[in-house]
Amino acid sequence: MAFEKHQRTEKGTYRRERKDSLMENLRKEYPVLNNLHGNIKTLGGAENALDVDSLSQVLKKAKNLK
Repeated sequence: MAFEKHQRTEKGTYRRERKDSLMENLRKEYPVLNNLHGNIKTLGGAENALDVDSLSQVLKKAKNLK
């Protein structure tokens, strides 16, 4: 598994998300995550569901789920 990397937020600041970060909080910062199923509770759960290793990959896949 790859290590998490720092991600630039919409406000231009850097933020590092952990696998136990709650989706409830991430959805406020990254609205595209609203495309994911509501039962996914953590970033780690989203990574497992989408079979990816990082937040950036989760965001890319969530963008394609409409």
